[in-house]
Amino acid sequence: MTEVKAPDVKAEVRALLDRLPDDCTFADVQRGIAMLVWPKHRDGSPAPPERLDPEEVKRRLREWMKSEKDK
Repeated sequence: MTEVKAPDVKAEVRALLDRLPDDCTFADVQRGIAMLVWPKHRDGSPAPPERLDPEEVKRRLREWMKSEKDK
């Protein structure tokens, strides 16, 4: 069985920082990292975000609110 090697996260972030201008903001860095972890198609282009059914959003929100109440 072939072992799948995880991407070198530090190297990817360093390369991102090298691509950003010297006067970049924290928001620029955050956007860059978000794009690194965003789901991608096989060709490397960003995939559209997952769309959830409104009822599923309500269910998840209720579940989250209940868990916050229990804290």
